[in-house]
Amino acid sequence: MPARLEKIENSEAYISIEVDAEQMEQGLELAYRKVVKEVTIPGFRKGRVPRQLLESYFGKEVLFQDALEYIVPTAYEQAIDELNIEPIAQPDFELEEEIETGKNFSFIARVAVKPEVELGEIEGIEINIPHLEITEEDIDKRLEDMRRRYSQLEEKTDEPAEMADVLSIDFEGFVDDVAFEGGSGEDYSLELGSNTFIPGFEEQLVGTTVGSSKDVVVTFPEDYHAEELAGKEAVFKVKVNKIETHRLRELDDEFAQEVSQFDTLAELREDLSNGLNQMLDYRKKELIKQEVLDKAIEICTVPAPDAVVRNQIDRMMEQFGQRLMSQGLNLEQYFQYTGSSADDLISDMWPEAERIVKTTFLLEKLVEEKGFEVTDEELNKEVEDAAISMGVDPEQAKQNLAGIMDNIEFSIKMDKATQYLIDNAVITEYDKDEEPADEE
Repeated sequence: MPARLEKIENSEAYISIEVDAEQMEQGLELAYRKVVKEVTIPGFRKGRVPRQLLESYFGKEVLFQDALEYIVPTAYEQAIDELNIEPIAQPDFELEEEIETGKNFSFIARVAVKPEVELGEIEGIEINIPHLEITEEDIDKRLEDMRRRYSQLEEKTDEPAEMADVLSIDFEGFVDDVAFEGGSGEDYSLELGSNTFIPGFEEQLVGTTVGSSKDVVVTFPEDYHAEELAGKEAVFKVKVNKIETHRLRELDDEFAQEVSQFDTLAELREDLSNGLNQMLDYRKKELIKQEVLDKAIEICTVPAPDAVVRNQIDRMMEQFGQRLMSQGLNLEQYFQYTGSSADDLISDMWPEAERIVKTTFLLEKLVEEKGFEVTDEELNKEVEDAAISMGVDPEQAKQNLAGIMDNIEFSIKMDKATQYLIDNAVITEYDKDEEPADEE
């Protein structure tokens, strides 16, 4: 089976592969054994039709597609072994000529290969990040959130509704004086300011009282999921049945004791401060990491083969679909509600997928250049951390992770490469209310 590398272009290898007549005949015979079980010809039991009769009855082409499914993958695997090519994505195949029984045929395999990454001046990368810090106001806000979470609802009888009040309402929506499907409800609980309804709806209920009615006039957004309502003006006839307001607790030691494990409000404040600072530290590290990687991609030459980007998008689409499922939706429903398509989603995901692919290739090249290795202690630390998260002992964790230890080792190397870039970067912090100076 002759195979030759035609060219490598844009990190894609083009391989010409020839299949001889004998291999083709083997594929046709395998295809016949499959197809004969599925066809019926008068006078013959299913599965008993001779191949020559089957081909004359349906045409010889009836076996070609199935034969190719047997022949092409095998021929491709042999070719990449023979040419010592390491593909990094699934190949695309294209026939170079029409197939004829008893004759050789050839096809082209186009497959992404690891690109040649050229590292630039990766030491001394300059980045600017905003200066971040936790203030007393941040802690006060967190305490206010806790007060709200542990507040009690008290019914209003004579006072008008205010933002953050919870109203029980009956409503019915009309477009051009015609009620529309899904636009009505009874005793619906709505917190003003929650942005649950169409923009402008909740604000118009401020000032209403129990038992009052109001016509709320709003305009549906142009991108509203129901196309027949998008951009339309609607009138909702609303009746207010009940108004409840949040009665907040006093911020004192008693409050701290009831909502936490601390005895005093001062201790609770200190714990909130520690937690916020930990979150801020993580956020700052992630910001530095992202900025350094993005700048490194700009400095270096990192090709991103389309086939690899498409594979990354496939993974992102799968993850997105799983998130939708957790919300009781699927991709088809999402496209219907948003008026978008799979092509739109792929287009939106492409820049991020390309960035991920380039980042991976860049870090792999840096690992290779710097010779980063993983010690037994580092691997054991990863296993111990995994054991804690899984709630098992380290030995059990090691057994559970046995099949992916190579992936864990690879991840540690990539982290080392990332940290190398960060350790050798020049990081400048600026006041978040000021723009950093433009780079020349």
